Amino acid sequence: MMQFVAVFLSSLFICSNALAGTVSPDAISAALNERMQIMKAVAGYKARHHLPVEDLPREQVVLDKMLRNAQQTGLEPQSVTPFIHALMNASKAIQYRYLADWLATPENARAPADLAETRQQIERLDTELLTAIGQRLTAGPLTASDSHRLIAALAAPHLSEADKASLVASLTRIQRKA
Repeated sequence: MMQFVAVFLSSLFICSNALAGTVSPDAISAALNERMQIMKAVAGYKARHHLPVEDLPREQVVLDKMLRNAQQTGLEPQSVTPFIHALMNASKAIQYRYLADWLATPENARAPADLAETRQQIERLDTELLTAIGQRLTAGPLTASDSHRLIAALAAPHLSEADKASLVASLTRIQRKA
Protein backbone atom coordinates (compact mmCIF):
# COMPACT_ATOMS: atom_id res chain seq x y z
CA MET A 1 0.00 0.00 0.00
CA MET A 2 2.83 2.41 0.85
CA GLN A 3 4.44 1.76 -2.53
CA PHE A 4 1.15 2.54 -4.26
CA VAL A 5 0.86 5.85 -2.39
CA ALA A 6 4.49 6.71 -3.20
CA VAL A 7 4.00 5.94 -6.89
CA PHE A 8 0.75 7.91 -6.97
CA LEU A 9 2.31 10.96 -5.30
CA SER A 10 5.37 10.93 -7.53
CA SER A 11 3.14 10.62 -10.61
CA LEU A 12 1.06 13.54 -9.39
CA PHE A 13 4.23 15.58 -8.84
CA ILE A 14 5.52 14.81 -12.34
CA CYS A 15 2.17 15.72 -13.92
CA SER A 16 1.91 18.98 -11.99
CA ASN A 17 5.42 19.96 -13.06
CA ALA A 18 4.63 19.18 -16.69
CA LEU A 19 1.51 21.33 -16.56
CA ALA A 20 3.11 24.19 -14.62
CA GLY A 21 4.42 25.81 -17.79
CA THR A 22 0.96 26.39 -19.25
CA VAL A 23 -1.19 29.27 -18.13
CA SER A 24 -4.91 29.49 -18.73
CA PRO A 25 -6.52 32.65 -20.06
CA ASP A 26 -7.82 33.11 -16.50
CA ALA A 27 -4.41 34.34 -15.33
CA ILE A 28 -4.38 36.87 -18.16
CA SER A 29 -7.90 38.11 -17.46
CA ALA A 30 -7.18 38.35 -13.71
CA ALA A 31 -4.14 40.56 -14.34
CA LEU A 32 -6.07 42.67 -16.86
CA ASN A 33 -9.01 43.12 -14.48
CA GLU A 34 -6.75 44.10 -11.61
CA ARG A 35 -4.85 46.58 -13.81
CA MET A 36 -8.08 48.15 -15.05
CA GLN A 37 -9.48 48.44 -11.51
CA ILE A 38 -6.45 50.52 -10.51
CA MET A 39 -7.49 53.16 -13.04
CA LYS A 40 -9.99 54.52 -10.51
CA ALA A 41 -7.09 55.44 -8.22
CA VAL A 42 -5.19 56.98 -11.14
CA ALA A 43 -8.24 59.02 -12.16
CA GLY A 44 -8.81 60.08 -8.55
CA TYR A 45 -5.24 61.29 -8.16
CA LYS A 46 -5.33 63.14 -11.48
CA ALA A 47 -8.68 64.75 -10.62
CA ARG A 48 -7.50 65.86 -7.19
CA HIS A 49 -4.29 67.36 -8.63
CA HIS A 50 -5.91 68.76 -11.78
CA LEU A 51 -3.76 66.64 -14.09
CA PRO A 52 -4.86 65.59 -17.57
CA VAL A 53 -5.72 61.96 -18.23
CA GLU A 54 -3.51 61.85 -21.29
CA ASP A 55 0.21 62.01 -20.51
CA LEU A 56 2.12 61.19 -23.70
CA PRO A 57 5.62 61.26 -22.15
CA ARG A 58 4.44 58.82 -19.46
CA GLU A 59 2.83 56.60 -22.11
CA GLN A 60 6.18 56.43 -23.92
CA VAL A 61 7.89 55.33 -20.68
CA VAL A 62 5.25 52.61 -20.19
CA LEU A 63 5.58 51.49 -23.81
CA ASP A 64 9.38 51.27 -23.58
CA LYS A 65 9.29 49.32 -20.29
CA MET A 66 6.66 46.90 -21.54
CA LEU A 67 8.55 46.29 -24.78
CA ARG A 68 11.71 45.48 -22.80
CA ASN A 69 9.68 43.15 -20.57
CA ALA A 70 8.06 41.55 -23.61
CA GLN A 71 11.45 40.78 -25.09
CA GLN A 72 12.66 39.33 -21.77
CA THR A 73 9.60 37.09 -21.57
CA GLY A 74 10.19 35.73 -25.07
CA LEU A 75 7.53 37.74 -26.87
CA GLU A 76 7.99 39.43 -30.24
CA PRO A 77 8.03 43.15 -29.28
CA GLN A 78 6.43 44.34 -32.53
CA SER A 79 3.49 42.01 -32.00
CA VAL A 80 3.06 43.34 -28.45
CA THR A 81 2.95 47.02 -29.43
CA PRO A 82 -0.73 47.07 -30.56
CA PHE A 83 -1.71 45.32 -27.32
CA ILE A 84 0.14 47.90 -25.22
CA HIS A 85 -1.62 50.70 -27.11
CA ALA A 86 -4.99 48.99 -26.59
CA LEU A 87 -4.16 48.60 -22.89
CA MET A 88 -3.27 52.28 -22.52
CA ASN A 89 -6.32 53.38 -24.53
CA ALA A 90 -8.65 51.29 -22.36
CA SER A 91 -6.95 52.66 -19.25
CA LYS A 92 -7.47 56.25 -20.40
CA ALA A 93 -11.08 55.55 -21.38
CA ILE A 94 -11.78 54.18 -17.90
CA GLN A 95 -10.21 57.24 -16.31
CA TYR A 96 -12.34 59.56 -18.48
CA ARG A 97 -15.47 57.59 -17.53
CA TYR A 98 -14.70 57.98 -13.81
CA LEU A 99 -14.11 61.71 -14.27
CA ALA A 100 -17.43 62.03 -16.12
CA ASP A 101 -19.22 60.19 -13.32
CA TRP A 102 -17.63 62.45 -10.71
CA LEU A 103 -18.77 65.59 -12.55
CA ALA A 104 -22.37 64.50 -12.03
CA THR A 105 -21.89 62.95 -8.60
CA PRO A 106 -18.69 63.92 -6.81
CA GLU A 107 -17.12 61.13 -4.83
CA ASN A 108 -16.01 62.20 -1.38
CA ALA A 109 -14.15 59.01 -0.60
CA ARG A 110 -10.72 58.83 0.96
CA ALA A 111 -7.80 60.55 -0.72
CA PRO A 112 -6.38 58.59 -3.63
CA ALA A 113 -3.07 56.78 -3.20
CA ASP A 114 0.12 58.45 -4.27
CA LEU A 115 0.51 58.17 -8.03
CA ALA A 116 4.08 56.85 -7.74
CA GLU A 117 2.86 53.93 -5.60
CA THR A 118 -0.02 53.26 -7.95
CA ARG A 119 2.34 53.26 -10.93
CA GLN A 120 4.51 50.67 -9.17
CA GLN A 121 1.44 48.45 -8.85
CA ILE A 122 0.68 48.95 -12.53
CA GLU A 123 4.26 48.07 -13.52
CA ARG A 124 4.08 44.89 -11.43
CA LEU A 125 0.80 43.94 -13.08
CA ASP A 126 2.19 44.71 -16.54
CA THR A 127 5.08 42.34 -15.85
CA GLU A 128 2.69 39.66 -14.55
CA LEU A 129 0.49 40.15 -17.59
CA LEU A 130 3.31 39.80 -20.12
CA THR A 131 4.70 36.80 -18.26
CA ALA A 132 1.28 35.11 -18.25
CA ILE A 133 0.84 35.84 -21.96
CA GLY A 134 4.31 34.46 -22.73
CA GLN A 135 3.66 31.32 -20.69
CA ARG A 136 0.24 30.80 -22.26
CA LEU A 137 1.64 31.16 -25.78
CA THR A 138 4.15 28.37 -25.16
CA ALA A 139 1.13 26.06 -25.51
CA GLY A 140 0.21 27.64 -28.84
CA PRO A 141 -1.76 30.65 -30.03
CA LEU A 142 -4.91 31.79 -28.31
CA THR A 143 -7.98 30.12 -29.73
CA ALA A 144 -11.39 31.60 -30.50
CA SER A 145 -12.62 29.85 -27.36
CA ASP A 146 -9.85 31.56 -25.35
CA SER A 147 -10.89 34.92 -26.80
CA HIS A 148 -14.55 34.41 -25.85
CA ARG A 149 -13.51 33.29 -22.39
CA LEU A 150 -11.27 36.35 -21.96
CA ILE A 151 -13.97 38.77 -23.06
CA ALA A 152 -16.47 37.15 -20.70
CA ALA A 153 -13.99 37.30 -17.80
CA LEU A 154 -13.09 40.97 -18.22
CA ALA A 155 -15.34 42.65 -15.70
CA ALA A 156 -13.51 45.74 -14.43
CA PRO A 157 -15.80 48.72 -13.84
CA HIS A 158 -16.04 51.15 -16.77
CA LEU A 159 -14.38 48.72 -19.18
CA SER A 160 -16.63 48.87 -22.23
CA GLU A 161 -17.39 46.04 -24.63
CA ALA A 162 -15.40 47.92 -27.29
CA ASP A 163 -12.42 48.15 -24.90
CA LYS A 164 -12.67 44.41 -24.23
CA ALA A 165 -12.84 43.58 -27.94
CA SER A 166 -9.84 45.79 -28.71
CA LEU A 167 -7.77 44.30 -25.89
CA VAL A 168 -8.54 40.71 -26.83
CA ALA A 169 -8.12 41.28 -30.58
CA SER A 170 -4.67 42.79 -30.05
CA LEU A 171 -3.83 40.10 -27.51
CA THR A 172 -4.53 37.34 -30.02
CA ARG A 173 -1.95 38.84 -32.39
CA ILE A 174 0.90 38.60 -29.90
CA GLN A 175 3.56 36.09 -30.92
CA ARG A 176 6.50 34.45 -29.25
CA LYS A 177 9.96 35.24 -30.60
CA ALA A 178 11.09 32.79 -33.23
